[in-house]
Amino acid sequence: MHVLIVPSWYPTEFTPIAGIFFKEQAKALQKFGHKVTVVFPETRSLKSYNKDFKSGIKCNVEDGIKTYRYHGYNLMPGLTKANKINYFMKFKKLYHHIVEKEGIPNIVHAHSCLWGGWAAAKIITKEHIPLVITEHSTAFIRGLIEPEEEEDIRYALGKASKVISVGPRLAEEMTKYVNENKVTLIPNIVNTDYFTIKKSDNKSFRFFTVSLLTQKKGMDILVKAFANTFKGEKYELIIGGTGEEEANIKKLVDELMISNQVQFLGELSREEVRDQMQSCDAFVLASRFETFGVVYIEALACGKPVIATASGGPEIIVNEKNGLLVPVDDIKNLGNAMQTLVNNKNKYNEELIREDCVKRFSEDVITSQLDNLYSGVIGQYTAK
Repeated sequence: MHVLIVPSWYPTEFTPIAGIFFKEQAKALQKFGHKVTVVFPETRSLKSYNKDFKSGIKCNVEDGIKTYRYHGYNLMPGLTKANKINYFMKFKKLYHHIVEKEGIPNIVHAHSCLWGGWAAAKIITKEHIPLVITEHSTAFIRGLIEPEEEEDIRYALGKASKVISVGPRLAEEMTKYVNENKVTLIPNIVNTDYFTIKKSDNKSFRFFTVSLLTQKKGMDILVKAFANTFKGEKYELIIGGTGEEEANIKKLVDELMISNQVQFLGELSREEVRDQMQSCDAFVLASRFETFGVVYIEALACGKPVIATASGGPEIIVNEKNGLLVPVDDIKNLGNAMQTLVNNKNKYNEELIREDCVKRFSEDVITSQLDNLYSGVIGQYTAK
């Protein structure tokens, strides 16, 4: 089966982690036996101008996946409608180029409606190819969908044969735009060959967290909970990531007088994230909104217990075997959960944590679900 993957965002030279889980899923599908092609209109800011970044269609094999990009610059930043049309025109050229080089795909799988799903929907309408859209965006559960975006979302979802949600709350939100019979829940994937157990021997209990340092990730709540519970004691909080809230979080750490217990690592590579997951004692993230939470299952694959918030996605990840779930924006309960986990460190068996993760989120499990969905969609589509 030839699967054409259409990501709305994807790893680039400047953002190597963006959409990394789309690439991981594409690699897993290819390993499963499918022919996989990725198509991505890569538009950069003029501020990042580089004479070596030539405009036009480029094809490379990236991590084993044949990837077609349309290089270009954003000449009209801030003009959403113009950028949307620009995205579609590049995607359209890429699609026809891919058909010429690789043949007509059996199915198109887009990630997020804006703008990959919308662009793919416009193409498949004329090309008569089934479309699956996986939605990931927290904008739906945060109430941030703009009125002018709703029409495009309804159009994209209406053209899709199946709509995948990665989390339960997001699935509920999708039914506001499309019939619930079209919506199914398939979690994100974790590479359990890459994220593995590695013995650590920390002198003090080490909590690790990694995310974009933005308001929705609740890093302020985590820092306050850590300070209230462990200030002045032999406990560590390691923070990975950068973002708009970084200066405020660092200021808060200083104000709470825990700078000797908190370490900021900045932006981390994939390898560095894995190393920190393997060397910590527990992973914790106090997100205000999550559609899923890939970092949680990466930690679980390393055998680490997790603490998460009931923020829309982690509810299908966390169970009594692998960690604790707390309410959003609840400093006291988060601190209590962190203390409980410390006190019951030996209760959590790293082998059992990993085994449970593999059974639910490994490549074989998720790609089998996707393969079954693809086969069903193609069968229904050809029967029409």
